[in-house]
Amino acid sequence: MVLLMAGCAETGSGAQGCALVALAAMPLRLHAGLLLVEAAIAGKPVTLLVDTGAERTTLTEAAAARLGLPHDTHASRSAGIGGVTASFDVQIPGLVLGGTRFPLERLGVGRFHINVAGTELDGLLGADILLAFELDIDTPGHRITIYRLRRCEDAVPPWPAAEVAGITARRDRMLVPIVLNGISGKAVLDTGAQASAVSEDLAARAGVTKAMLAEDPRIMVHGAAPNPLPVPVHRFDSLFIGAQRISEPRIDVVPSAGLGDGLIGADFIRGRRLWLAFPTRRLFIATAPSATNSATPGRGFATLAR
Repeated sequence: MVLLMAGCAETGSGAQGCALVALAAMPLRLHAGLLLVEAAIAGKPVTLLVDTGAERTTLTEAAAARLGLPHDTHASRSAGIGGVTASFDVQIPGLVLGGTRFPLERLGVGRFHINVAGTELDGLLGADILLAFELDIDTPGHRITIYRLRRCEDAVPPWPAAEVAGITARRDRMLVPIVLNGISGKAVLDTGAQASAVSEDLAARAGVTKAMLAEDPRIMVHGAAPNPLPVPVHRFDSLFIGAQRISEPRIDVVPSAGLGDGLIGADFIRGRRLWLAFPTRRLFIATAPSATNSATPGRGFATLAR
């Protein structure tokens, strides 16, 4: 990441430092409600899940073996929904996104597989790449563009958008203010989560009792960890994310993970255009009809077959 920031960081100040400079642009494919992009490692194609909730860009063991990547001595463990997963590193000659080579020297390899509606993915495009720059996630236009980071007051999207105030961060995650049934909280912006979720703690503060959750339908959710977890799906009165109001959303209620009060997943992002600038703690949501659509307001989050 030091190499990435040294090679692609903002330069100069004033008008020059505020110039909008695209570093990479790539087609965005929506598959089973998730965001996928094509990349390349060592001249070979890989399909990655766009996942701002993943701390690192990570390959599956099968993908690392297919690419013939040499192992590194570094190993790590990460926790998520479903438990703890272990990983090791492999050495790579860089990661190519949208025709641009990002000078990464190694990637994590997780001991898991990612199968989305019958499609086997090669890994996760994580926060170490996605949140180091300014990012335009255009789901209506099926495109993701990575821009050089700007640190100036005029660093806004080049299309009409409303800024979400109060963005904070914790452990390389973007925390977005939410209001659930009138109760304030903070949720991790997680493009790799198929469905949005709230923590048991926030649900309780919003007036949902354990007896109410016991009567809700349950689904099995899967994270990067190996074990699926049964969780209730509760219908809340309302949810605000910035100025966006979702009426009577049905949201997964998950154990508290310690990072925030929930997850803002791909079900909210789908059909919207977002601009993220994690280093400067800024998030914008498109307002113009040409830049977004109104498929989700008024009907709650999409309920996916999981």
